[in-house]
Amino acid sequence: MLHLKELSAKTYEELLAESLEKIPVYSKEWTNYNPADPGITILENLTALQVIQQSRIDEVPPTLGVRLLELLGYQLKSERSAEVYLEAAGVREAFSLSANQRFMAGDISFETALPGRVGAGRIVGVFRQTADTLTDCSYILDREMTLRMQVFGDGAAKDASLWLVMDEPPQEGEEKILYVEVAGSEGRTPFSDETDITFAEICWECYTADGFVSMQAKDGTHGFLADGYLRLTQPEGHRAVRMEAGGISGYVWRARLLDSAYDVPPVVTYVSGFLFPVYQKETLAAVDTFQDAANVVIDGALSENGYIRVYAKEEKDASYRAYEESMGDGARGRYYRKEKLADGNYALIFDRERFGHAPGRFRNAVKIVSYSEEMMRHYDLGKVFGYDGQTIRLPKAHVVRATFCVIAERVARSGETIYDFLRPERQGGQELCYFLKENEGELVIRHPGKYVGARLYLGAIAVTRGPEGNVRAGNTFVPVKPVCGGEICFRNPGPGRGGAFQESFEGMRRRFAGELGRAETAVTPSDYEALVKRLPGVCIDKVHAWMDEEKNEVQVAVLPQSGEAFPQLSQKYLEEIGRWLDDRRLLATGIRIRQPVYAAVSVNGTIYVKPHYDGCREKIEAALLAGLDYVHGSMDFGERLCFDKIFRKVEELDCVAYIQKLAARAQNTANVSADGLDIVPGPDCLLYPGKIMLDILPQSGGR
Repeated sequence: MLHLKELSAKTYEELLAESLEKIPVYSKEWTNYNPADPGITILENLTALQVIQQSRIDEVPPTLGVRLLELLGYQLKSERSAEVYLEAAGVREAFSLSANQRFMAGDISFETALPGRVGAGRIVGVFRQTADTLTDCSYILDREMTLRMQVFGDGAAKDASLWLVMDEPPQEGEEKILYVEVAGSEGRTPFSDETDITFAEICWECYTADGFVSMQAKDGTHGFLADGYLRLTQPEGHRAVRMEAGGISGYVWRARLLDSAYDVPPVVTYVSGFLFPVYQKETLAAVDTFQDAANVVIDGALSENGYIRVYAKEEKDASYRAYEESMGDGARGRYYRKEKLADGNYALIFDRERFGHAPGRFRNAVKIVSYSEEMMRHYDLGKVFGYDGQTIRLPKAHVVRATFCVIAERVARSGETIYDFLRPERQGGQELCYFLKENEGELVIRHPGKYVGARLYLGAIAVTRGPEGNVRAGNTFVPVKPVCGGEICFRNPGPGRGGAFQESFEGMRRRFAGELGRAETAVTPSDYEALVKRLPGVCIDKVHAWMDEEKNEVQVAVLPQSGEAFPQLSQKYLEEIGRWLDDRRLLATGIRIRQPVYAAVSVNGTIYVKPHYDGCREKIEAALLAGLDYVHGSMDFGERLCFDKIFRKVEELDCVAYIQKLAARAQNTANVSADGLDIVPGPDCLLYPGKIMLDILPQSGGR
């Protein structure tokens, strides 16, 4: 089941022929390959059994394969709509966006999830404070600037801080979202939410009448070490106060460094704020729920196209009833009146005295279902017949599961028609339990419950384009419905993330096979090396693991990435690597993390060069340095320095006539040994170029 190709692709004859060809490889004594030989008879039987087993494995349907992998803890990954955060430029005054407000990036649709306010305040200044010095670094608010900002200074010392200055006060309890772009994260392994590695303790504070007070922060940059989003919330009960001091004029939030163990001091290249999220989807039918039946207001355009359905609960924990718009003829029943408001929207008014029916006064009393013109023609999905596995085709493929629901219409014991809004994967003996094949656009009923004979209608449906929503940064997003001002430009400072279609069984099978072969427990030296290189959030250059038989422990030498000439592991790195490996080692295995040891190699010699060549010494020394530099080159811990390779590199240079003498030796023999002309460093040792003493002479006329 783990292989990607069909196991039964080969015939019995092909498999038997392959088996016969392999006999000489494994046995010299077996010389009789005729059918009369008992060994051949056994081989024929085993081959036939293999063919039968392979054919049975290939007959396992995807649904059963999924269930088998679920027993091992694997689940099909659902579709995900890409998430993008937008900034609004050119805003003159704050404006509101409704839920499902659509934006287009090219031909790809993105929508808001919730209503919100945009443009209420912006960042007008960025400052860095180190010691008693406050430095204006507002240039990082301009993406066109190429200057970089060391967030907490060169040494990232304790109590250094980053200040953000806003032109308008944030409201109490209001969350603001910023995007931060950093430099120097290329060699760092991606951070993971499953690990708690932190290189700094940062306290975010806001300036109030009581001075600076702490505030809630969700840091997606991991202390300004990775591109990501910051979510900052003005605390309740603390009103922002304007600061006028030290060149600062505005409302201030700051990040103060309480403790630092940075491997590399963080550098920021761009800060953007404030942002709001949109999701890559196209809503074709939506369900809006109202908590108060006396305050039901719907969009004017939505009402005027006529593709809406109104449902209301009259008793708590009961099903919904359908309501229709009153035509003003005095009829009694389940009706509502529609009144146009000054802003162009419509209010729905339920009047029990006039019509005899009205929604109850409790949560979720009213639901408004709105359809696009296309969905209005296809919203009737059909009848629940009552057998398990009934499949109903939806009008669209690549359905967004998180927003999908159906409306089940059935007849109550009283004879009235009632409606229930049902989401996928509901549990319970009487519930309609169904799941979605999101890619195919199919609804599959696992168990009909009490809904046998019910008719299903589309409630809410949205479609996604999966990974296409993971757009690059810097796109222009055009609102489908005009927003306040008309001249506002919406752009995404960061890339779209998370967009994916529902995982197929083949994808699930490949993922399982790949993870099955990935080391999660350290057994061999290569397991230890691979695990260290996978430690999230660190900069690791080289790793070498070996077994120390005398001490009965695994030794692991690690070279961190650093701008230093001879990098050493910080205490933070020693602790994190040790903790990471300790969770994955065998029970009786001891582990010791080793600092890299460095040994210089000096070279001396006499080399004759050809006439009319410039820069001969520089070229020769460059060739030697490249072969001797284990710290910055590709050579690993303990790798033998083969003298003949060094000799050949120099000899093959165009400018070299011949080498009269060339020798290399380790300046410190404590961590290296000599094997003839070769130099063998210890398992935790890296070589580097020492003294290069060369006599470069012009080629003599006789040679």
